[in-house]
Parts: sequence; structure tokens; C-alpha cells
Amino acid sequence: MNFHDFLKVSKPPRYLGNEINSYRKDYSDKLRVCLSFPDNYEVGMSHLGIKILYESLNRSPLIYAERFFMPWPDAIDKMGRDIFVSLESKTPLKEFDLLGFSVQYELSYSNILSILLNAGIPAESQLRNGGPVVVAGGPCVYNPKPLEKFTDVFFIGEMDYVFTEICEEYAGKKFAGRRERLEFFDSYDFTYVPSVNPAKRVGKKVYTGFKDDISVDSPVVPLIPAVQDRVVSEISRGCSRGCRFCQAGMIYRPVRERNVDDIVDNILTQLKNTGYETASLLSLSAADYSCLEDLLVRLSDIVKNSHTSISLPSLRADKIEDYIFRELSRVRKSGFTIAPEAGSERMRKIINKNLSEDEIIAAVKAAADNGWKTAKLYFMIGLPFESEEDVLGIAALVGKIKRSVKGKGGFSLSVSVSNFVPKPFTPFQWWPQNSTEELTYKQNILKPEFRKMKIKYSFHDIHQSVMEAAISKGDESLGDILLEAVRNGVIFDGWSEYFDFNKWMNAFKHYSSAPEDYSTKILQPEDELPWDFIDIGVKKEFLISEFEKSKKEVMTKDCRSDSTSICIGCGVCDFDLLRNEFALPGKKSFSGNEFKRVSDTDQKYFSYVIDFEKKDSAVLFSAIETCRAFAHVFKMCDVDISYSRGYNPQPRISYIYPLSVGVEGYNEKLIIKAHVKDKDLLLGQLNKILPSGFRMKDIRPFENKMSDEMIAAYSLDSEAYMQLIEAFDEERAFYKKTTKRGREKIIDLKEYLVKKDDENCLVYVKINGRGSFNFLEFFRQINYIDSKVSIARKNIFFTEELQNV
Repeated sequence: MNFHDFLKVSKPPRYLGNEINSYRKDYSDKLRVCLSFPDNYEVGMSHLGIKILYESLNRSPLIYAERFFMPWPDAIDKMGRDIFVSLESKTPLKEFDLLGFSVQYELSYSNILSILLNAGIPAESQLRNGGPVVVAGGPCVYNPKPLEKFTDVFFIGEMDYVFTEICEEYAGKKFAGRRERLEFFDSYDFTYVPSVNPAKRVGKKVYTGFKDDISVDSPVVPLIPAVQDRVVSEISRGCSRGCRFCQAGMIYRPVRERNVDDIVDNILTQLKNTGYETASLLSLSAADYSCLEDLLVRLSDIVKNSHTSISLPSLRADKIEDYIFRELSRVRKSGFTIAPEAGSERMRKIINKNLSEDEIIAAVKAAADNGWKTAKLYFMIGLPFESEEDVLGIAALVGKIKRSVKGKGGFSLSVSVSNFVPKPFTPFQWWPQNSTEELTYKQNILKPEFRKMKIKYSFHDIHQSVMEAAISKGDESLGDILLEAVRNGVIFDGWSEYFDFNKWMNAFKHYSSAPEDYSTKILQPEDELPWDFIDIGVKKEFLISEFEKSKKEVMTKDCRSDSTSICIGCGVCDFDLLRNEFALPGKKSFSGNEFKRVSDTDQKYFSYVIDFEKKDSAVLFSAIETCRAFAHVFKMCDVDISYSRGYNPQPRISYIYPLSVGVEGYNEKLIIKAHVKDKDLLLGQLNKILPSGFRMKDIRPFENKMSDEMIAAYSLDSEAYMQLIEAFDEERAFYKKTTKRGREKIIDLKEYLVKKDDENCLVYVKINGRGSFNFLEFFRQINYIDSKVSIARKNIFFTEELQNV
């Protein structure tokens, strides 16, 4: 593919793959694995599981792991099957040995099939004779039946390094054919290979080495901001709270915590290896981490003067202590989120969410008192045994919270309300989802209440929730419906702008069915469920007893909540290899110089101008994306950069009159305000790290003021130059531009032209506060094909250099 081809699509860097910390290997003698995430680049690059597997697999000399993310629809429309290649080597997906899908969300299933079909891989497993073995893992495959028709091998449980070990063994074997390959995978207790052993009882794999292992040291830095754009350290895995709607709380048992020193070391390593300024402590219930205060104190001591922030996921209101706000207030603040889930205390008892109203209100008030400006609250409607009064209780609770923070200096609340979706292996797996009419009614009685309070709110799309429930509770009969829906054109079902419920309905009707046949189906504890052949360790009898307790509004205690807690009999622990494991407090001492910076008030900060090249794939970076890449590499090279003031300080990096996307630059200029110790050493360090296409050429002090007007020299290929000059001579070298106010403006070359050099096909133009002449846009509007145009900015001249022009 030509780099210019990507000019036709939105966010071209999604498809480049030349990120910081990405792997490049000679793959001629290696097992080739492609890790495929069935959502877009920004979502997939946020997923910790992909980061763990990518780094683990590539540490092996026997394996080369590459990545693929679902292309955005505009890229599929314009580039077709050519875009279904790996990021790193641009190899077609059908040429890999293993193609692995991380299945996190039921509404991504259509993307999985779209990937297979567009990659030229038969969607149905039984029709494949060659090509990659298609494997799948993740929480959704705990019910593998809806994808059974399309997947060769399911991995049930936590793969971490286990998948790497299996791939290494696979790489060392010789197989007579496809059947023998699948039989190899079937030999493991935690795999399900439908074509080999459809009656197999499968036990989940628990990663028993979690506590003592840190999986990711050098995560890939995405070229554009990911949804979760930060380094992540998993401080614990599993949750024993026992919320009865929560699948993750059941399938990831038992609880395992990592030690404080290991977490601190890992976060510091990741920050230094990526140049990020935010670190997130990941856990299903971070506030339950037994050494959280110790961990936060140590981290905030280290990063407090470095413009680095520490963030926690959604917190339980009953576990928010003063020290959490105290320590997080010492560093740059991130968002504050809590999930009461239900508005009434009765409903919180039913779902086993042990939170009182007072605790919820006090938690938000404490955030406001400690300087936070926003809080987000998560609720759910459609829960078992829910009444209208319970639903209105959400609005009532939000109103009390809002009144408690009145007068707190512009503190704002936002509310997100989702629709309950019954999930396998939860006490509520037998409960039917509310009908579309019931959910609509419940949303409609809440909306006016939120409007009266002037609360920002959002509701999850009901039809998307219906489809999620249908797939979640579905069996193998959904396979044909899913394939029909994909042939009807469904894609990106998790995105409201692309989700098309009518296409799904047509697919169901084709098989004389409806989503509600699955989503609202009432199940009984004695019924055989599609996923009953999977053993997650938690006993079915325990789930039944929890369901019965919910009817009586009886709560179950957390088995690790205090020293008097006793085993609740869920069945997952064997009290040998499988048991709750707790963190050790920190023992290591840190110097405090790990992120030491010159004070912003110190006169050691100076302005520097940096000359750099922006060629090849780098031409697809926008100005913002270019500055983002430089910000990361400066941080990685320990350059002490000055920051702006205010609530959200930014590094002082300015790209001077940035290029249009698609144009090469031979002498582009950045101005930074920083403390540079050794510029020659720094140049070498930066060029080793920067994404391909960028090259730093010089760093020198900049003591002059910026010119109000500068001059840039552009070179064009001879044919494009002739087109331009002919248009100029005929007074039609202009294009139309729409301003921010929606007005049409004419941009004419004659207003910007300084001189032209016919012999060298050079054009010199003025650049000022009003902008400049965009050559690519001109050629687009005269319908001159983009891929034929070669444009480069040879130089951009400061005031003192103008005499050389």
C-alpha cells in the first residue's frame, strides 16, 4: 500500500504500526501469530490483555506476534480487503499461523466475522482447509456457543504467559494436517475445540503466578490517543464482593494482589519506557486492595513534582478514605467515578452492593471538598425485582448528592444509566432481561427528573442492550443468525452511529426467530444452560443460593472483608494453589529523584528550535499527533520541559506553522522551552526512539521572537508544478475553504506567492496568522489525483533568514 492511499481515510496513523515500542522481527523461521482485536485502534490499544500477550509472545525467540484492529468503515469502503493486513509487516491475515481474537464484548461478534470474510478466511471453521488456526479468548468465550461455528479453538480462563508457552510448544512440532493441529490444542484441560471434542467438559485456567509476575514493561505507545491513554498496572485480579449481576466478579476469582514494591517498580518502568504522564491502578475493586494507602503514598511521593497523575478506576463509596483524596491531591488530578448501581437501599441489597446512601453522598462530597471538579455516577435499570419506586430512587439519590455539593465552586455531576444484561455464571443468569417497552418506560421516567436538576446524563441504547443479552444468553443456533446479519451489513454494533437494529431483525426473521427469544427467556435453576459444560470453579449451587438470597433481600458477606470473614463456599479455592492472596507492604526506599524536574520558576529553562524531517509514513501525522510523538520521546529521554500553567498543564512544545497531512517536510521546526544538557547526545537518543519517518537534525538555542510572517519553500513534482503554474497564469490557482462560522472563503495563491523557481519546481509562499496556501487542497479541488502529487516543504525561514530566500 502507498502511504498516500491513507489520505483518503480518517485518522491514518491507525493503520501504520510503526509505534514506539512496537516489535520488528525477521519472521522467516518463527511461528507467526496475529493478535486481533475486533474494535478500532483506539479501543484495542487500551486493552491490557493485548499488551500482555504482545509483549509476552515477542519475548520468545520462536514467535513473532503482530497486531490487527478492526478498520473503521471509511477505510474498508475505500481500501477494501487491502486494509486487512497486520500492522507491523503488512502481512495479509490469512497468511498467519494463528489468528487470535480477544473477545471482550458481545457486540463485537459481527466485527469478528467481518474480519474473517474480508481477510479471505472462510467464516465457518468446517470450511477451512488451510490458513490460520482461528483462536479466541476473553470473558465472552465463557459462553462459546454463539461463536462455536466460526472458531477453531477457545481458550477458557487467564492466558497471560500460558498462551506463550503453548505457542512455543506448537512452534516446535510438525503436524500432518489441520486435524492434528486442532488435536494438539484439545490436549489442554482449558481449551474447547468444537470440531474435535464437542462433549468435552472444560475447566478455566487460573494464572497462579499473577502475584509475583509483572507482565508489561514497555507497552506500545499508540500513534493517536487511545481511549485509555496511559500506562496501566494491574494491582489485583479478581473480586470477592459478589455483586450478583457482575460476571467478572465470578469468573476471575480468587482474589490475587501484587506486592506494593513490584507495582511501584512496574509503574516507574512503564512511565520511563513510554513517556506517559498518567498511570492507572487497575483492579475490579481498587479500593479493596489491602495496601492501597501504602501504595498511593509511595507513588505520590515519587511523581508529585513531575506533572504525572495517578488514577484509580471506579471506587466503592464505602471504601473511600481520606488518605485516597490526600494522596491523589498531591499529584495532577484525574477523574472521580463511583458506581452506586441502584438508587434505593432495597435494590442494593438485592444485587449485593453493600453501600448505604450516606456513604455514597459522603464520598462525592469528599471529592468536592478535596478539589475535584467533576464526578461521574453509574447506575443500572432493569435489575431483578425492581419497582418503579426503585427506578425513581436513582433520581432521588442524585438530587441529594447534588444538594450536598452545592456551592463547591462549579462542581459538576454526570450520570450514566445502563440497562441490565443477564450474564452467564452470575446469580442473575436465570433472570430475563426487561422487555424493550419496560426499559423505555424506565428511561423515560428518569429523563425529566434529570432535566429538572440540570444534570448531564446518558442512557445506553436499549436495542444494543437487547442484542447484547441475546448473544450473552445464546446457544449455537445464533451462529447462523450472526452470519446472516453480517451478510446483511452489520458492523461496529458497539458504536451507536453504526448499530443497525433493523438489519439484525431481518437476520432473526430469516430464521423465524427474534432477539427476545433469548434476551427475555425465563430460565430455571434446573435448566441445562448452553455454557454448563464450562467449569469456572464457582459452583452452580452457590449461584443458585445467591439468586435465592436476592429474592429475600439478603446480602452475602465479602469473604476477605475483615479478619473475622469466613469462606462463603463459592467453591473456587482449593486453599493450596487457589486461594485469596494479599499484597506485602512496601519495603524498598526511593531516592525521590526518579522524576526530579527543574522548577517551572527556575531560570534554567531556555527556548530551543529543533529542525526535523517528516517523511514517508510520518506525512500522515497531523500537527497534534506530531507534537504528541515528540512529547513522549522527550519524556523518555528525560528532557526537562517547561509546562504551561493552569488546571491541565501541557508541555511547551510548538510546531511552527505545521504541515498539512500528506506533505513531506525536510526542515520542519519545533520550539520547546526546556533544560537541555547535551544536545548531541539528545539528538542520537531521540532518533533511536522516534517513529519511522521522523528524524531530528539539529537543536539550537532560540533567542529571537517569532516572526509575524514567515516564508516557506515547497517543491512539487514536475507535472504537479506545471498544473499549478498553468492555473496561476490563468488566475484560477485558488480553492474554497469553509470557515469555522460556516462561511465560504477563497484562498488564492497570488495573495501568498513570494516567488517561483521554474527550473527546480519550487514555490515560495508567505505563512502568517491567516494561514497559507494549501497545495494538496488545491489539487483535490481541481480533481488532480492525490496519489500522483508529490509535495514537500523544503524549508521554513525565520525573520533573520529571509535574506537567504
